[in-house]
Amino acid sequence: MGNEAPLRLSVIVPTHERPEALRRCLETLRAQDLARERFEVLVVDDGSRSDIAAVVDSVAAAGAVAGAVAMRCERQPNGGLNSARNRGAQAATGDVLAFLDDDTLVSRGWAAAMLSAFERQPCAAVGGRVELSLEGPAPGWLTVRRYYLAEYDLGSEPSWLEDDPVPVGANCAVRRSDFERIGGFRPGLDRVGGSLVSNGDTEFFRRLRAAGGRLRYEPAAHVLHCVPAERLTVPFFVRRHHSQGVSDELMFALEQPAPPARRAARAARALARQAPAMTNTVLRDLARGRGLINARFFAAYWRGRFAALRLPAPG
Repeated sequence: MGNEAPLRLSVIVPTHERPEALRRCLETLRAQDLARERFEVLVVDDGSRSDIAAVVDSVAAAGAVAGAVAMRCERQPNGGLNSARNRGAQAATGDVLAFLDDDTLVSRGWAAAMLSAFERQPCAAVGGRVELSLEGPAPGWLTVRRYYLAEYDLGSEPSWLEDDPVPVGANCAVRRSDFERIGGFRPGLDRVGGSLVSNGDTEFFRRLRAAGGRLRYEPAAHVLHCVPAERLTVPFFVRRHHSQGVSDELMFALEQPAPPARRAARAARALARQAPAMTNTVLRDLARGRGLINARFFAAYWRGRFAALRLPAPG
């Protein structure tokens, strides 16, 4: 790109009460093969009781001999994932803002691949590949639900994202100018504390695309998303489906505003469309001795959708 100054990357890692997972993530960021002056790492401590700043300082100090990565910690009261992402963006100094979950392990070439995608292409945002690292055996019913654990793998070739799925918040980046242009992530549409509400990343990237920003997939910007064994259980996925129902209804309320009665009718029509296929699935499960797991997931999702009708749309 001519004589333009090289882009700088700000890596923003929100965290809440997961100091050891955060430590492992930061150690992989410290090992990046990108020149140190081209990126910084900001951890946003979203109201943890643990001493997150001490974790950040210790990882940064351990890498000082090989050339320290600029790492620092911002702290805020517990306001949720999107609030923490926005806080990190405000404190960042880079041209490109990258967001990672604190339980990801980043490949050595991740930061260089992210910056290269923005330097080579006129994209507003990039989604990197997310591979799951399961810390327990994968149950058979997980096969079609791996995206509930933030898996994002669209193949081995870079591509433009003209449709869904949009990038996921576990591994994504956006030009600062585009982030500021559309107003950042929307608070209230993602996790707060132990909540499993989501869709903050989906809503953000859909809004960015609607505002003319082009989205790109870059598989070389690769991370592992560590999934503990307790998240591979039926009770967890019942909670996860219920929260996804809440999340989807809240996002629809933002994208397609309507009075409460019309929203309820819209949800009822969607349920009616899906019910026959789910009934067939449940009958096949029973015939093959698979139990009612799919039925439980389906019911949890729709309980969440209808429960969210009583909630105000996120601000």
